[in-house]
Amino acid sequence: MNMDKLNSNAPIYPADELRTPVNVLAPDQRNFHFGVTSLEVLYARISQCSLNNFVPEDIRVQFDTARNLFIHSFYVYRFYVVAESQVLTTLELALRECIGDKTLAAFQKELKASGVHFTKGLRLYLEYLAQHQLIKNEDFPTWQQRNRIAAVEAYLFKTSEEIDEHGLGEYLWDESEIDESAFDIELDYVKVLCETLPKIRNIHSHGSTMLHNQVSLSFVNISIIINKMFERTAIEKK
Repeated sequence: MNMDKLNSNAPIYPADELRTPVNVLAPDQRNFHFGVTSLEVLYARISQCSLNNFVPEDIRVQFDTARNLFIHSFYVYRFYVVAESQVLTTLELALRECIGDKTLAAFQKELKASGVHFTKGLRLYLEYLAQHQLIKNEDFPTWQQRNRIAAVEAYLFKTSEEIDEHGLGEYLWDESEIDESAFDIELDYVKVLCETLPKIRNIHSHGSTMLHNQVSLSFVNISIIINKMFERTAIEKK
């Protein structure tokens, strides 16, 4: 048992304490362990995730709030998970605004009649997008690069074995040894997103003490979902 959790006088990590006007812009040095040495590093990452003009202004504002939280994680490391929570909330808001509560409620009844039960919420809404092909596997970089990812993982496993077997101190990266043609990965990435994004959303919604900075992929995927949803819906209405 962690006794610090039972001791109200246990010290708080300095960067997690309330900032003062003097240190409010002091970098959170936990970022330095991951190569994040400036605001520019985070800006370069998050600026690649944007919403297009098919998306209403109120949704873009909420999305940019999440992006600003991500950038300010340079100063407060705990803002990473707050940023992810905000961008997931924005996704749910965007879904309801784009599709409409009445349409989503009718879809829920249709599923129930066919023996599929989803409660009202993000899982149901994403299922609507999937079944109406408002998002598709080919929209997402992870799906596009699935064979490359598998080939790199196989290469890393092979090099690890070589290092262990021959007692090598290093193994020089050789791009020619990475054979994507050897892989044809079947991956329903839309299904993966339908199942995982609501789980992450629920973790944030119900309260969590988790701390990590691996939230960039959520921004990439959610920006694509929102953009494609509004874009394809607009085209259908023409």
